[in-house]
Amino acid sequence: MIDGGRAPAGAPGMGGVPPAFRMATSFQPLYSVHSASLAGYEALARPVTAAGEPIGPAAYFAAHAGFELPRIDRECRRAHLSRFVTLDDGAGFLYLNIHPRALLADAIADLRSELALHGLAPARVCIEVLEEDSGDEGLLAEAVSACRQAGIRVAMDDFGIARSNFDRVAALAPDFVKIDRSLLNEAVGCAKARRLLPSVVRLLHEAGTQVVVEGIEEAPEALCAIEAGADFVQGYYFGVPRPSLVQDPMAVDLICRLKRLRTVCEAEPADCSPETVAGCIGKLLAAGRAMGTAG
Repeated sequence: MIDGGRAPAGAPGMGGVPPAFRMATSFQPLYSVHSASLAGYEALARPVTAAGEPIGPAAYFAAHAGFELPRIDRECRRAHLSRFVTLDDGAGFLYLNIHPRALLADAIADLRSELALHGLAPARVCIEVLEEDSGDEGLLAEAVSACRQAGIRVAMDDFGIARSNFDRVAALAPDFVKIDRSLLNEAVGCAKARRLLPSVVRLLHEAGTQVVVEGIEEAPEALCAIEAGADFVQGYYFGVPRPSLVQDPMAVDLICRLKRLRTVCEAEPADCSPETVAGCIGKLLAAGRAMGTAG
């Protein structure tokens, strides 16, 4: 997932990027719904100018598309790994984005070398295949299989848009599928879509993959994801991207309370409107931050 937030100032630069720019890294936590615990962090690119001014990641990568893409993609991962190992306390996965075309450009051997260099076990790394066109889905499936053989887990990002669909799930057999925020928005705003989302999650489970719902920003969205059967949740509601590995102390408590609220909503749906959920959980979060218990 390419996140469009502001880049943190002062993060380390990255070799190979044009001298007018440098690449910083932020990390956003993911949480397990089942165990109500930290599952890992997704590394997010934060391009900045030489003066430290943030540049929109999407615009930056669009400007460096084409023949530069594998190099930029590789250098982002190297920057993320270098930053991560200086902060790592041994907890959870590191999720690294990769463009499908970059994965076909011998990224696996390069990644294995980088992991060995930093002493990071492949089993703690998950490659997120972006929804972009690979140019050859057969070769992409072979590359994903090679990742798995190397002990690296694989996620399919942004399910529900572009190339991220059930056909790609069947071809790649990823360990994780990350449901795009657009599907979550539809489920929150439309009763029919809300009934369909659990079916999508169930089909993904039947395909042998675990499901991450990303882009969660509000309490009704969080409850909707948990109601749908998501295995993991990610988004600003549970933790903003930061240049350090920080988990919000309130996040685990929120997940536990949302799971209890889910039980109430299943028993008494008339008493569980989006407005009620937003008010209930919103007050909880505000109270926690007022007491200084959340970052």
